[in-house]
Amino acid sequence: MFERILRELLATTPGAIGAIVLDREGESVQFWTDRIFDIGPDGLRAVGAYQGIYLADLKRICDRVGAGALERFAIDFDNSRVLTSELRDGYYVVLIMEPSANEGVAWHRLAAAHQRLLGEL
Repeated sequence: MFERILRELLATTPGAIGAIVLDREGESVQFWTDRIFDIGPDGLRAVGAYQGIYLADLKRICDRVGAGALERFAIDFDNSRVLTSELRDGYYVVLIMEPSANEGVAWHRLAAAHQRLLGEL
């Protein structure tokens, strides 16, 4: 179920490298990449787990300063851009893409995948 959604996300998002759904412990539920030599399964799991740490920290900061609920965030690196979106019950989805990829298109595609993933949880 999740794999099909992640495959479609990557197929419809230009510049996408990989995507992963994780639980509240940062454990991989499902991932997909067709660019195995760029990142590989272990790389996807590591990036995803760290995104969970950042998500938890950012949520605490938002609560502390009264900024409201955190829904999503992006981090740019030299060789990639990482988009993270919280699902529910501690689950979240991470999309890793090339740094030159269109972030607006990626968020749009990720939002559609987000809704489909929620329907599967």
